[in-house]
Amino acid sequence: MSKSIATLALVALVALCAQHESMVTSAFSANDVFQTRRLSSKPLSVSLAPDDVSNSDATTSSSSAPLPIHTSVARDAGPLFKQDCCEDGDSPCTVIPHRGLIRKRVLVLCTGGTLTMSADPTNGNSLAPVQGALTEYLAGMRELTDDPEMPEVISHEYKPLIDSSDMGPGDWAMLARDIHTNYYHFDGFVILMGTDTMAYAASALSFMLQNLGKPVVFTGSQIPLREPYNDARKNLIMATIFASSDTVSEVCIFFHDRLLRGCRATKVNTSKLKAFDTPNLPPLAEIGINIEENEHLFRAPPRGSFRINPTMDTRMITLRLVPGFDDASIKAIIDAARQTHLKGLILQLYGTGNLPSIKDDFVQCLRDATDAGVVVVATTQCQSGSVILGHYATGQKLIGAGVVSASDMTIEATTTKLAYLLGRQDLSIDEVRDLMTVDLRGEITPESEMTPPPLASAYQKA
Repeated sequence: MSKSIATLALVALVALCAQHESMVTSAFSANDVFQTRRLSSKPLSVSLAPDDVSNSDATTSSSSAPLPIHTSVARDAGPLFKQDCCEDGDSPCTVIPHRGLIRKRVLVLCTGGTLTMSADPTNGNSLAPVQGALTEYLAGMRELTDDPEMPEVISHEYKPLIDSSDMGPGDWAMLARDIHTNYYHFDGFVILMGTDTMAYAASALSFMLQNLGKPVVFTGSQIPLREPYNDARKNLIMATIFASSDTVSEVCIFFHDRLLRGCRATKVNTSKLKAFDTPNLPPLAEIGINIEENEHLFRAPPRGSFRINPTMDTRMITLRLVPGFDDASIKAIIDAARQTHLKGLILQLYGTGNLPSIKDDFVQCLRDATDAGVVVVATTQCQSGSVILGHYATGQKLIGAGVVSASDMTIEATTTKLAYLLGRQDLSIDEVRDLMTVDLRGEITPESEMTPPPLASAYQKA
């Protein structure tokens, strides 16, 4: 009898171990204990919708056109963690010990930007990225090598280093794939790039990285690292510190003295060190003598396993309206774009989402576009505030034409979110329209927390 029980117990134990080995570990949260895990050194498979998944009946015939192909001039970094082989089956594995026993690990991915630049004598002494300069500089930073409280830093420079104005969806997808490949082997990630399109890249990765449970911190500089006086050194050190944080589990930008939510950020200055701001959200943290964190703004740890959706459908155009605009010309642009399978149209309108009430032909053009399966989104030209389409009569016309409100999203978040949703390929056009108004990554302020529009309250009406 006792032998039978022992046999059953052994079988149960083996089954339990097998079940444990097959489980996909969830992303680490601020309150989780960093336990020892045996992780395959092979890149995990990316969870994506198949290319041949068609949309539902709400889509139009334009959805049958192939998605735009976005590539990067650089190559994926691939696995960048140190592989420790152990005997457990045929595949090698990496063991990450308890956090309290070793330093945390941060992966720095460098695409280029002002931080890595130096004067190029062959091109009129204009600034250009210098390959290898960052790696050499990091090796000599005693703040990173001597302080036991600082994380271990592994850096990778893509080849070639590029200006951020040359970066696009292909490069964002490359970054997402490399984070995915190395996700379970590092405590956080720092991405170094130029500032011109950093807000777009941070917004894009906010949507591409689903169930993110670790910090991904973008940073760069206004002054190159090689200059005696620069902002690059502090930005790099503080980004590394925040990338090893236990409380941040989202994509952020650190610049000058503030940690900002990536999908809320926009570049506001070309000549000041405080180059970025989040107009509709306070900073997640500010640094002075101490680090002051706004913990109530931090996103909750994810409940699902980490995965990526790096495909973006960029068949869209953005139009900024100005007083006296020629609606016939804009109508011609939209009609021409629809011939090339236009999927998204983003309008930068006045105030809370208004346009001239006498432009009936233009409104009809928008209605025709939405009927044809184009997602039309209204944003505001104001730096802060929100689109409220139903507040004024002109906004009501847009609602009738099927236009979707971007609420208080930045133009960077609006464009990348729409491209991400259209690129999913498992959503109908109606579902894309609905999700544009849903807060997915903290990019939208809940309606209950927004400032009421003029004359919206009983007190104001009195």
